[in-house]
Amino acid sequence: MSLRRIIFGLSVVTVATASVAFAAPNDKNAPAPAPAKEAEPAPADGSGTGSGDAVAPIEDAPPADMEGRDENPDAPRGTEVQTVTPTTPTVVKSAGYPIEETQRPITLPANMAEVSIAPHFVVQPFSESDALRARYGITKQVQLGLTYVYGGIYDDPTTLKKTYGFHVGKAAGFDVTVLLQNWLAIKVGVPVYFDPVATSFMAGAPMKFVFGDKLAIGGLEDIVNIRISEFPPSLEFEQQNAVAAANKTSNTQQSRGKIRFSGFVEYQQDPKTAIIGRAGVETDLGGGGDNGPGTASGGGTRTFIRAGVQHSPKKNIDVGGGVGFEDLSDLGSFAVALTLAFRI
Repeated sequence: MSLRRIIFGLSVVTVATASVAFAAPNDKNAPAPAPAKEAEPAPADGSGTGSGDAVAPIEDAPPADMEGRDENPDAPRGTEVQTVTPTTPTVVKSAGYPIEETQRPITLPANMAEVSIAPHFVVQPFSESDALRARYGITKQVQLGLTYVYGGIYDDPTTLKKTYGFHVGKAAGFDVTVLLQNWLAIKVGVPVYFDPVATSFMAGAPMKFVFGDKLAIGGLEDIVNIRISEFPPSLEFEQQNAVAAANKTSNTQQSRGKIRFSGFVEYQQDPKTAIIGRAGVETDLGGGGDNGPGTASGGGTRTFIRAGVQHSPKKNIDVGGGVGFEDLSDLGSFAVALTLAFRI
């Protein structure tokens, strides 16, 4: 009985052991364990980790100087984008006395001198006269002037027949011009005739208004020429002086003087060339004497008009010419004039 129980128990143990052995996996055929998963590297932009978890973005802290008060002006530059805005070049006028006639002042600059001549020819009755004129700028505001009527071609008034010839001039004048404003000056002078001696007082108010680079208007350089002794000498026409000298010999009453209102217009065609027009009215104050160039008439009024062109090949040289009428009531008073000026 006991033996049977022992055998039965061993049988049960053997069967259980075999069942466990068949159920256990075979180590040689068992699959290898999966390798451990390595951690993925974090992205360069820091947007997450290797495990795929999202990472919150890093926010920059606000600058300590919100208004830019602590900026360093000496800090290195060159990284900023700079915008260059083109500008219109500025036109700078050359210094010194302008070559453009319209831009020239009333008086010469300090220490500048000018010498000029202007031969003048009248058709009927024929006469020619000219004067050597010089002016010098003491300062920008003060200018001295000297005029010498060196001669003329005309009919000798002391003879009854026509006797044309060249006669040496005997008249000269001294004047002072003071600039009051850029557009206004005062001019006074004393014309003198030497044989016989005659003197007068001359005054004017030279004016010049400049409009841009092309246009200028002005005038009133010689307003009055009033007799001081004998007769008022002319600094334009030597024949007028010769007639007055002849009247003195014959005790003929002389003119007391003249009043003239004249003006000019200048148009600058180009920097070296200007077109100039002048017109005016001259009235004899009476008392005898001549009134117009080349005549021996009494007192009266004449209206004159002239136009011409002036060219400046260099800044210190002017040449020009023009035509006009010395008296619009007399077509024979048609005249031609030439000009030449030199500055140093």
